[in-house]
Amino acid sequence: MAAIGKGFRYDPSTPRFQQELWDVYRAMRDRHPVYHDPEAGFYALTRFEDVQAAAGDHATFSSLVEEADSLLPQMIYMDPPRQTALRRLVSRAFTPRRVAAMEEQIRAGARALTDDIAARGRCEFQHEYAAVIPSLVVAAMIGLDDEYIVPMRTWTEAFIAVNATGGYGDAAERIYAMFAELLQERRRRPRDDMMTALTTAEIDGRRLGDDELLGFCLLLVLGGNDTTASLLGSGIVLLTAHPEQRDLLLREPARWPTAVEEINRVESPTQALPRTTTRDVELHGARIPAGSRVMLVWGAANHDDREFPDPERFDITRTAARHLAFGHGTHFCMGAGLARLEARVAFEEWHARFPAYELDGEPRRYTSIWARAFEHIPLKVA
Repeated sequence: MAAIGKGFRYDPSTPRFQQELWDVYRAMRDRHPVYHDPEAGFYALTRFEDVQAAAGDHATFSSLVEEADSLLPQMIYMDPPRQTALRRLVSRAFTPRRVAAMEEQIRAGARALTDDIAARGRCEFQHEYAAVIPSLVVAAMIGLDDEYIVPMRTWTEAFIAVNATGGYGDAAERIYAMFAELLQERRRRPRDDMMTALTTAEIDGRRLGDDELLGFCLLLVLGGNDTTASLLGSGIVLLTAHPEQRDLLLREPARWPTAVEEINRVESPTQALPRTTTRDVELHGARIPAGSRVMLVWGAANHDDREFPDPERFDITRTAARHLAFGHGTHFCMGAGLARLEARVAFEEWHARFPAYELDGEPRRYTSIWARAFEHIPLKVA
């Protein structure tokens, strides 16, 4: 990586970073546990204990960050108590009972996709399977008709391929415009879906404003689409690289839940998210001033050998219940249960239909300042 003084530079905006990130993260954890980039003007925490503690301390590490200035209000960029009230409202859609009830729908969708892929003998896995399943699920949950699913999927992918803060304006505007029209339609003709429920929901006796509604819808489609699609793509590439792990899953499919957790740990779809310090913080002999931008690097924390023995080894028998791929604290992912279900079912159905598959070319990753995701995964199936 490019040198800064006597050290090195953590710069996830370059394609090279995606090839070197484990080495970079290890150097940061071991030698620069409070990393500071004076040119870019941010700090970064990478050790598991530090990231977990910061994520659990919203009073010190606030979610009010600069990204909030370029997007309409959404929970990911709020602190309690407002964030708590909004989270409570949306969490009704993610109860264990509601999530479990979606399994057959997810399974049916996965089987239809594998039928089509089987007829061709090959596919581009990321866009013909991994990205399709979560988009169908989130569309059904929110209330999007079929005609909106493909455009929505295309626009949300633009948020993955971001190599600078704020590089997603056009995609956000398109999503806002789509939902503004649909929310107006729900006010005229209500349905039994989440969009209708949001238009009538109240917090402290007040209905949500238009900006809050659009912010909600954007967060739901981003959280529901991109991270799960990235998890599926990363998982299939890991399993092609570790055939002994795939063989174990084929022999013992009951291991899929722990395999999903290990994929999440090893290739966390969300590698980093920002916070803003509300006071001076002293950590590892370094001082982070109040008002500083601090990156919580989930991907590095999930490879910390202080928490995970031999952390870069992919092992589906590992029990890694404390990984941070879904975040921690007040912003722990509301859809974690649904993402786990989608991934388990999607992998089960794929491997039941295609126990033998192999890469049909070199996979290609996105360059992204926050995500770990594949743009292209060519596969041959048997």
